[in-house]
Amino acid sequence: MNRKILWCVAIVGAMATVLSGISCGDDDVNPSDGGDVRDEGGGGDVADVVDEGGGGACPPTAISGGISTMRLRRLNVTLPEAMQGAVIKQLINGSMDDGSFIWLLRFEGIGTGEIVLETGSGQATGAADTYSFLPDPFLPDTMTMAEDVLDFSLTGDPIAELNVPMWEESTSYPAPPLLTLPLRELQISGTFSDDHLNIGVYDETAGDWIDGGFLEGKVTTADAQATVIDLLGMTLCGLVSGDVGLSGDPSDDCSEARHPWPQEPDTTVGTDPAYNFTGTIAASPVCIE
Repeated sequence: MNRKILWCVAIVGAMATVLSGISCGDDDVNPSDGGDVRDEGGGGDVADVVDEGGGGACPPTAISGGISTMRLRRLNVTLPEAMQGAVIKQLINGSMDDGSFIWLLRFEGIGTGEIVLETGSGQATGAADTYSFLPDPFLPDTMTMAEDVLDFSLTGDPIAELNVPMWEESTSYPAPPLLTLPLRELQISGTFSDDHLNIGVYDETAGDWIDGGFLEGKVTTADAQATVIDLLGMTLCGLVSGDVGLSGDPSDDCSEARHPWPQEPDTTVGTDPAYNFTGTIAASPVCIE
């Protein structure tokens, strides 16, 4: 099932009465079917995180020099409300499974009490379980964190702005992304596994990841309105607010003349109205060049 269909299913499920004018094309999709839209080929790839080869393996089997490198395996959005649905959850995590949504984490200073986290979008290098951060306009950024045994949490300033892209299946950078999350005031916290290689754990019985971390950020209404989801002819602002104007005209989303919107902004960035963006996360070890 392609990404356009999945977005349409997700939006219809979350906001059917608001977005009834959006067309999903000619594909016959019934959002009530409840089918699993995850890519079963990559979700529970436990072999990717187990390597008995010792030091220098990719993925790593132990941290070296106080450095642990990972990629997100799960991001389960808890806010905004319009992105809480099961289909969007499966869409995001299925994109992580098939490699069209790669979010990297590089922790440095483990064991010192103060950790610097470099984080941002990545791309596969071609070598096994090896990735690199993307260049501008998707550059990574850093935050300083306090370390308490296995727990880590922000102590310095959050990342002021981080653009996190998601590509359509079978496409990747430098092709234009399907969607870019324009996150502001981003912070990440959580708990490492005992070996500092994972955040959360893979549940063999459930066949999925159990989250072990938390992500908090914000999306301003201006940034959301500037983020057009081309395949749907609407903006991210239209999705999270529920205020969608003329079908196929993204510029008509989030009209000031139509306040109150179904979902009004619930926070600010400075004086700019914004939506909280939060979620729980899991991550597993990879090599980052």
